[in-house]
Amino acid sequence: MKNTLKKALLPAIALSLMFVIPATAVEPSSTTTENIQALKTPASPQSISFQIPMHDYCSSDNPFDFGFQVSNASSTTANITLYLYQKDGTMLPDAGITSAGLESTIIPGKPFNLKGNATELYHMNYGNHKKCDERIYSGKIEVNNGEASLLAKGWVYRRVGSETKLSELITINQSKAFDLAK
Repeated sequence: MKNTLKKALLPAIALSLMFVIPATAVEPSSTTTENIQALKTPASPQSISFQIPMHDYCSSDNPFDFGFQVSNASSTTANITLYLYQKDGTMLPDAGITSAGLESTIIPGKPFNLKGNATELYHMNYGNHKKCDERIYSGKIEVNNGEASLLAKGWVYRRVGSETKLSELITINQSKAFDLAK
């Protein structure tokens, strides 16, 4: 009988001690916490690239106009840079032109602060203002520090002769806001 009592009481006592003796919590190290956080939220890229449809007839009779705008989708200032690249990969550093109501406030390759909810613009003409062999074919928007939530789009407008006019949109991130971080 004593053995039966011992067999029944010992597990009951051990089980009751589990509820009486508190467990000790172990705090994860800061490195572990950072690793877990990194797994939960993917890091935003530092830049976003896009193509510019410029491969078409170009002359003073068939000029191209290129327009681009970038807007801050956040209420905090973002520090960014717009890069525009020619066919051979050379960066175009030229300030744009303002004409017929089209403004140009961005200088490619030069960092600038984009105020919260504000928009900056770029415009250039190829065939009349710049030579056709200086056309740009790709671009990149890069955040220089911190984080940025942006919207961006552009367009290429061509005139073929005196009557035909063609326009093509440059869509970036399906016209949705995108986040960049450095």
